Amino acid sequence: MTLLSRLLMPHWPSIYGFALGLIAANLAGRIASNVWGEGTAIGDLVGLYTFGAMSAVAIAAGIWWGVRRRRQEITGELLVIFLVATLFAVLVNPLIARVDYPNLQGVFSQIPIYFALLALSGWVGFLIVMALGVDRYGRELKATKIAFERKASPSKKAAAAKA
Repeated sequence: MTLLSRLLMPHWPSIYGFALGLIAANLAGRIASNVWGEGTAIGDLVGLYTFGAMSAVAIAAGIWWGVRRRRQEITGELLVIFLVATLFAVLVNPLIARVDYPNLQGVFSQIPIYFALLALSGWVGFLIVMALGVDRYGRELKATKIAFERKASPSKKAAAAKA
């Protein structure tokens, strides 16, 4: 498999979409914070909304992958998205938004915070899917239960046909 065919896998557009959603949410928050004043009460509120928007996108990603993929595939794909989005949000978005670039201590403090927020939010999204029983494993368990119930109590038509 070549690199280009690997980059154009059928499910990769959703990966790119969620990564761009995370990056766009952070960029919009940085621009809005720059407009309304960083360090003010409104700037802090904008930062809170930015974190909320990023966690909502990560929860949606956890739900999206939880319904469509097995658990083994979810972790590898989502963690890569979250790592790339975290690095982009911390290292590149300040340059695009034209805000003061954080010092080295700021960069190293933001990376674990952003990554933990995204990983925890994605996990919460997957837990929602598991609690509802619509993940792959939950659907397989439901199908197995239905099959065993049919086998244990055959329908009345089948019982009447045998008699």
